[in-house]
Amino acid sequence: MGKVTVNWTGKMQFVGDDGAGHQVAMDASPVYGGENQGTRPMDLMLIALGGCTGIEVTHILQKMRVGFDKLTILVEGERAEDHPKIFTRMRVAYDFQGDNIPPQKVAQAIKLADEVYCSAANMMKAAGSIDYAFKINGEEYPYPFPEETSGS
Repeated sequence: MGKVTVNWTGKMQFVGDDGAGHQVAMDASPVYGGENQGTRPMDLMLIALGGCTGIEVTHILQKMRVGFDKLTILVEGERAEDHPKIFTRMRVAYDFQGDNIPPQKVAQAIKLADEVYCSAANMMKAAGSIDYAFKINGEEYPYPFPEETSGS
């Protein structure tokens, strides 16, 4: 079972501690009495989604012997208008940089991360949809990637 501690530090500020020495500061916006001194909890959920899928995609690509020099992941979330204002739709966009990165393998890694390995994605899909996109060296590729057709 996962276990973290969240401590109130004053006003609307909290610090989360994972028990392994890693901490994250959280705060509300000024409209809710916060001072903008930490990440909003809902933004942390998007960060968790990006981090989880990023770790899984990277791990899968390493097993496929696909290397890259840089990876940036943009995660966006649309929230419901009424309370609870959950994410109803999310978008994860990967931007890879490097040589000899096969788009088919990237698409396969994203699919495996989304459907099987990323616990955050699988949990968040219960609340809303997640769309994926990816680029390699600035070139956008369709996702899901078209299946290869055998010719001959």
